[in-house]
Amino acid sequence: VGGVDEEGPHIYVLDPLGAIIEEEYAALGTGAQLAISIIEGEYKRGICLEDARSLALKAVKAAFSRDAVSGDGVDLLVIDNSGVKEEFVPA
Repeated sequence: VGGVDEEGPHIYVLDPLGAIIEEEYAALGTGAQLAISIIEGEYKRGICLEDARSLALKAVKAAFSRDAVSGDGVDLLVIDNSGVKEEFVPA
């Protein structure tokens, strides 16, 4: 779950035991381990939007290449103070 409030942007993950954890980034699904390993290697706190977008696409596309059930593209959502922007990026 992600969003923006008066304190800024937030991402929350629900772990398998039901705990809600705030994270800097998250990945879910069958390719999540690979995607997270790429993000962990390149993410920097304060990353600009364009670099974050590129990193997210790189991580998901890497997961696609090793996971036959990942799909045919990326539904990329940018959530900021102005609202939500959705974009489909083909694999």
